[in-house]
Amino acid sequence: MNPEQQMAIHQLEEKIHLFSSAVNGAFLASDDFVLSNTHISTDTFNLLLPTSAQIQDPNKVKAAIEHMRSQKLIFSTWIDHRLLHPDWTDLLKEYQLQEVERNTIMMLEHTGDIDPVTSSALTIKEVLDEQTLFDYKHIFIELFKGSTEAVALEDYFQRFSIEALHSKARMFVGYEHQKPVTTGLLFETNDSYGIYDVITKAEHRGKGLGSDMFHYLLTQTKNKQKCVILQASADGKNIYQRAGFQPIGEMAVFE
Repeated sequence: MNPEQQMAIHQLEEKIHLFSSAVNGAFLASDDFVLSNTHISTDTFNLLLPTSAQIQDPNKVKAAIEHMRSQKLIFSTWIDHRLLHPDWTDLLKEYQLQEVERNTIMMLEHTGDIDPVTSSALTIKEVLDEQTLFDYKHIFIELFKGSTEAVALEDYFQRFSIEALHSKARMFVGYEHQKPVTTGLLFETNDSYGIYDVITKAEHRGKGLGSDMFHYLLTQTKNKQKCVILQASADGKNIYQRAGFQPIGEMAVFE
């Protein structure tokens, strides 16, 4: 794997580890994959992440998948498209896991020339107390409204501990006229930052509030020489390219 690919996979590995530990979940790491298990049936936070193209011990992967299934815990599999070796494609097919999404992995080399926020319709607060966590949760879960995943995420956030994030992940809520309307997450590893969960409530979209949150997150990096990595949907790719991000790969999501 090239260094950028390794960095992106390593960042996601650290993120899912942290967010499983935030609810006292389990984390399994092997030479070929890692698996976060929150003990809650959520495919948002239960992730199988392959870390090599070839599987050295197929039985170990199968045992991990079968354990999740025996516990009736749904999960998703996120795999860099360059790791889609027959070892993985055959195994995914065996367990009837199908590709449901493919995102572009994008990187900004540094944030040294990001202008500070001068004006915005948003008042942005970091999630440091129960009220801002409640607001963040409400916007996050609204994406899954009416689904079993929404119920699972309610359970996840009931068990969630902000303190467990150890400042490696900083969560933010944007307020318009004192009403919570958008969220964002800035995650830091030793060699990179990651931007996740830039979500705007449906009735407030189209006003640039998500873009304001995204720009604000870029201003919050303490080490301006570190790169920033994110995963963009087809709709968001052009927005991030205009901000200086460049494609470095693709991430396929199987469920």
